[in-house]
Amino acid sequence: MARHPRSWNSQSGNRRHRRKPSQDDFTAQVIGGSVLVAVVVWQVTGAIQESRIPPEQRLAVERSVYYSGCSAARAAGAAPIHRGSPGYRAEMDGDDDGIACEAYY
Repeated sequence: MARHPRSWNSQSGNRRHRRKPSQDDFTAQVIGGSVLVAVVVWQVTGAIQESRIPPEQRLAVERSVYYSGCSAARAAGAAPIHRGSPGYRAEMDGDDDGIACEAYY
């Protein structure tokens, strides 16, 4: 009984076939990398701009709007609230990362 040439070697018979990367794979990687870079730049830029605002001015802006809690801020469509934005309070920022009422999944 003749066998197929690949089947007589047990390693080659169980070989996984890799598909050739397509243009869509490359595009997805480029988009994913671009989004990551954009997020990092946005976070760093926000931290730099935040450091330029005098503390008393930042507090005045934050206190210009008051939300009783995160549920009120979400209901008003203001969540998440970044440090230095109207309505931000340290009490609503549980992890002290500068973003209050952020969504957790």
